Amino acid sequence: MKKTLFLLGGLLISVATTAQVKTPALSPKAEVEQTVGLTEIEVDYYRPSLRGRDMHKDILPEGKKWRFGANKNTTISFDTEVNFGGTKVAAGEYAMYALVGEKEWTITLYNGTDNWGLPANWDASKVVAETVVPVTKNKNKVETFTISFDNLDVDYFDLVVEWEHTKLPIRVDLPTKELATASIQAAMKGSPSGRDYYDAANYYLNANIELESALEYINKSIAMHDNAPFYYIRNKALILGAMGRNEEAIETAKLSLKMAKEAGSEEYVRKNEESIKKWSK
Repeated sequence: MKKTLFLLGGLLISVATTAQVKTPALSPKAEVEQTVGLTEIEVDYYRPSLRGRDMHKDILPEGKKWRFGANKNTTISFDTEVNFGGTKVAAGEYAMYALVGEKEWTITLYNGTDNWGLPANWDASKVVAETVVPVTKNKNKVETFTISFDNLDVDYFDLVVEWEHTKLPIRVDLPTKELATASIQAAMKGSPSGRDYYDAANYYLNANIELESALEYINKSIAMHDNAPFYYIRNKALILGAMGRNEEAIETAKLSLKMAKEAGSEEYVRKNEESIKKWSK
């Protein structure tokens, strides 16, 4: 019994000596991931709050570089090449810094991500992109430094920075067209499935390119189905409409309309009726 108590006592002492103090971070870490088009983007940063301070007077003096957050440098990564504010940037991970101004900020991507804040020695050769972003004023006060994604399209997005009454939308363009086209061409050299043909046709339709190929692919996709669904038929109608072949588009949309009614899809009934009306003018 004494031996057991002694062992338990030793265990309690061991646990006590390895315990660590835990306190909350004033500037908590955030990780933001977003897929846009065929590019994956991730931002890692620490989020300071105003806590009664004035952003420019107390935290960000104008005309000086800032680490773009708190603690360790903020990083952004892309898994494809991008165009960041007008400059081509290779896939990779970069630190973000800012030169703060009243009317505009200069945002810098820096090839070196192991700094605690600003690099001890700034190396201009490591600057991979710089863009001057005009300040947009926020009506509502943003208490905590925030980086988010907005205006998402398949070919671009805005990386939006907000703090206090300052808002900075940074335009980032993506190579989605090149990547998607290369993927389609590679698939067509193999043994594409009906879904491959459908997806290729759908992409060309939405991008309004290669419409002859889009029509060829949607026809092949429909032919590979024993009973192609009404939305496949509708996409064929849309491709024909985009090509200016309105009479054929109307007849195809009527078939999709009939199928949609049978399937009980009110959405596609409405869409087909609207398209038929448009192409009949």
